[in-house]
Amino acid sequence: MHHDGRHLAGRQVGSRAATTATICLLAIAFVGLWEHAMVTLASTLVATALTLTLGIALGIASFRSERYGRLQRPFLDAAQTMPAFVYLLPALALFGATRFTAIVAAIIYAAPSVIRLVEDGLRGVPAGPVEAARSAGATERQLLWKVQLPIARPSLLLAANQGIVLVLAMVVVGGLVGGGGLGYDVVEGFSQRADFGKGLAAGVALVLLGVMLDRI
Repeated sequence: MHHDGRHLAGRQVGSRAATTATICLLAIAFVGLWEHAMVTLASTLVATALTLTLGIALGIASFRSERYGRLQRPFLDAAQTMPAFVYLLPALALFGATRFTAIVAAIIYAAPSVIRLVEDGLRGVPAGPVEAARSAGATERQLLWKVQLPIARPSLLLAANQGIVLVLAMVVVGGLVGGGGLGYDVVEGFSQRADFGKGLAAGVALVLLGVMLDRI
């Protein structure tokens, strides 16, 4: 698995990221929480992929329809102001205490920021390139995929970064409802003094995962 992480980093952003990913993975192995870290990594990747898919789709929809944006805004405000534990209640009611519940809660927590960053990035695209593309006969679909999204790339990358950070922020909360992995280890360290060292090591491993994913 550490070879896969290193190769992914190397393909995406070069040897420096590959080196960072390798160091982080070796450090996780060193603290003795490799298996739980891989469980957390898998859940984080799934939750992040779903968050970005949902966030980009709804961000584009909000950008293209002012009416839809107004309807969506109160829900985003509510999702961003509620305490993290509140997200667990509807997820628990629907799915029970499972790893999927933790993933759903993470998506609810992280998606609003992604949606807003995508929408703001698209609204910040200069009018000049858009008008030039329109005058050349580009359709609305072509404008979006060939002009607006490429120009808004910095905002999309920031949205991806925030999605990863916010999903990781819910790992410990997800550990309370069957998320398992490092989140459960941290919770166990808080609740049982005998497991404090393991909880601390799990916290360090979470930081290392975050650094690795951020670099990639």
